[in-house]
Amino acid sequence: MNPQRTASLIKAHEESLKRYREELAKNPSSLAYRGIVKNTEEYIEELKEQLEQQKPQAKAKLINEATSTDIRIINMLQAIGWRAGDTLLYQQEYKLTTEQQKQFPHIKSIKPDIVLQDLNGDVLAVIENKLSDERKALQKLRMVYSAILKPRFLYACSVERILFYDNAWRGLEAGEFRQVTSFMRLEDMKLKVEQQRKIISNREITIDTTIAGGYDPTVGKDRYYQLQCIHTLVDNYKAGKQKMLVHMATGLGKTRTAVALVKTLLSYGLVKRVLFVVDRRMLAKQAVDKGFSLISKDFPSTWITTSNFKTHKHVSIHVVVIDTLEMIYSDIPSTFYDLILVDECHRSINVSRSLIFDHFLCPRIGMTATPRIAIAKEGSEVPEEDLSIIDTYRLFGCETGEPDFKFDMDRGIQEGFLAPYKPIELLSSLIKEAEESGIEFDHVLDPQDRYEIVLGGEKKLKLEQLNRKFISEENCLRIAEEIKKNTQWGEKVLLFGVSQAHCIELAKAVNKVFENDYSEKPYYAETIISENNELNETLKAWFEKPYQKPYVAVSVDIMSTGVDIPCVRFVSFAALTKSVGRYIQMLGRGTRLDPKTGKFSFTVLDFVGLCRRMEDNGRGTLRENTKVVKPANAKKSSSSTNTPIGEYFLIENPDPAHLIQRVEIHGDSINIIDNIPIDQAKRIFEQAVNESPNSTISNLREKAQRNDYQPTDLEIEELINWLSKPQIFLDEGHLQKMYDYPEGSAWDFLLHALGKKKIPTPKERIEKNYLTYIHTYDFTDDQIKVLEKMKDLFVSNIASKRTIEVKDIFGNPIYERLIGSFDNVNEKFEGHFNKILSDLKQTFGFSAKHAA
Repeated sequence: MNPQRTASLIKAHEESLKRYREELAKNPSSLAYRGIVKNTEEYIEELKEQLEQQKPQAKAKLINEATSTDIRIINMLQAIGWRAGDTLLYQQEYKLTTEQQKQFPHIKSIKPDIVLQDLNGDVLAVIENKLSDERKALQKLRMVYSAILKPRFLYACSVERILFYDNAWRGLEAGEFRQVTSFMRLEDMKLKVEQQRKIISNREITIDTTIAGGYDPTVGKDRYYQLQCIHTLVDNYKAGKQKMLVHMATGLGKTRTAVALVKTLLSYGLVKRVLFVVDRRMLAKQAVDKGFSLISKDFPSTWITTSNFKTHKHVSIHVVVIDTLEMIYSDIPSTFYDLILVDECHRSINVSRSLIFDHFLCPRIGMTATPRIAIAKEGSEVPEEDLSIIDTYRLFGCETGEPDFKFDMDRGIQEGFLAPYKPIELLSSLIKEAEESGIEFDHVLDPQDRYEIVLGGEKKLKLEQLNRKFISEENCLRIAEEIKKNTQWGEKVLLFGVSQAHCIELAKAVNKVFENDYSEKPYYAETIISENNELNETLKAWFEKPYQKPYVAVSVDIMSTGVDIPCVRFVSFAALTKSVGRYIQMLGRGTRLDPKTGKFSFTVLDFVGLCRRMEDNGRGTLRENTKVVKPANAKKSSSSTNTPIGEYFLIENPDPAHLIQRVEIHGDSINIIDNIPIDQAKRIFEQAVNESPNSTISNLREKAQRNDYQPTDLEIEELINWLSKPQIFLDEGHLQKMYDYPEGSAWDFLLHALGKKKIPTPKERIEKNYLTYIHTYDFTDDQIKVLEKMKDLFVSNIASKRTIEVKDIFGNPIYERLIGSFDNVNEKFEGHFNKILSDLKQTFGFSAKHAA
């Protein structure tokens, strides 16, 4: 394009921009006009840059003859402590030795763009800043510079990207450069080099058998398999394996095994920082308080939140909830951790969250009682990449279907490490009717006032639908009667229901049948379903005590994983599940032996025929834990037309999902204050934060005025304690629900209430992760430019829960001018642009749903 043509285009688009700005002024909330204005401005700037390049002028000489990319990289390196002429060498010439010239006969010397070395002059990293021919540049780094200078680390940089390679990588994952967003500091490189030296020294490893692998009086023998597991993982880690999987049944001590493994690796200097990922706050607290506390004297651990990472960045062990990690991972350097352990990895990682783990360049170990196989739904096409993320085996490098270590429920029961059980099927007439032909009804009852609601037509429910929106009080009563008939008074029973509402009705029925005295809490049966973490913890702590109420705990899934209650004698099913994994997890709540209370076996009370459906053999099930994956664009079936509007009904109850239940807890006493709407709860909280005369809150209000102040653990504890006091009666879980921000900490919400730090909108959360996405995966510079230009359109649509198709991008003349025609863009993506767009939608589909 000649300069005259470029100038003409600039003028035309400036006129268009003027009109777009006028329209935006009339419609300030319009995402469409906001995006068009922004992209038109960017396009005009590009045209102006082109015009400058088209003008005849002498090329400006850059400092020390460095390219613009060199200058940018040098500035980045100096900002983190590398010193030019000392530890940072620019275009240093290295002459080849006689032996090296035999290997490279056509090369007498080399002059890398940048070399990073330690204070002794030993080369640590080589950086190449010419990626116009990417294949040639990467080959030169790996084949020539690596062979001659022996660096541990390699970087290849362009204006858009930083590619990284570690010469210590081994196995299937070792073949490719990975995209990163920053460089390592000198001390971090030296640490990695020292760790590798210790790995190859092959020093004999000793494991602390007081934590795992030693004699356990509960089972009367050594837990030998824990030692086998740790030795296997240490050997694989030392061999450079990047992905590992442990399949160990519930009750066999996965957490203690993980703690002993981490202590071993830290003690021998093989790692410095470990990240332990869980998917629930309850499990994070449990990991710190009951797991890593065993080694806290030597290696401290902490629970990381959105507000305390900087304060605790030097702690050896970080425990984090996956929701929190989703918000902060992009701010953590890719090479920060030496090892990631993912607890119950079959739940923690899905398509949208694979980006988080791909960000970190270190080995990862998945630990689960129920590894999962992913298959495409019959007759549909699901990308292989999506299946490999959802499939536990492939995600953790076990493509053959065999984990690195396996000790399942069947083997645990046979060898006497787990309690055997007996399933008893107890189907009421109603359940049999629902299973065989379905239950017919033409009216329901309002759960509060119990007035009759005529449906305007007959409705039929099969067993799979029963007790979701329509709950049978009669069936709840029959279940309660069977529990009384089949258990002794005071025996611990864990009962799984369909929904929160179903659990409430089941607990009512059990308390009625056992003639519970309602004068004080806890009752004979309690539901553990609340979003109030303190209330859940209190109820769980009560249930763990063998001879105290509550004797029956009713839950949907809070009690299905990560809960260690050996005294449970009955696991009861009042809900179906198609998931083999969830079934095994629920069974696992009863498999722990408990000699203190004389429990050496347990009973399964099956009120819905679940054991039969799962083909239970008394030691679990031989059925594979298979996840059937639907295509990303699969449509959901619509619901029946004669369904009344409401959360659920009694057949006929209000769903607590849209209310905040405030409670007051004093020791063993729980007093329910009220159930209030979310908006009212927000007003109470925000007014209290801004007006409370409490000295702790006054002090925090003052400190919050400082930019980037991070509170101490004690201050956070005092803040959470203040929240639970009279007039407020809230906790951190309440705040997360109120502000629809499950990743947030109490400090985040205090800053929001003070107007110091706004809770990020769904759009802002998605936008941040979008930029991380394009700078994590292996895109070329041209591809990154295209993805950056379509960012606003993509993010706006996903945040608004609207889909985005190719026609939405290339049907817009402004976007087409900015990024080119579909054919042109598709060519840049080697014919795979549709696949990239599908991958983006799949990756951020969860984020949008989760954040909205």
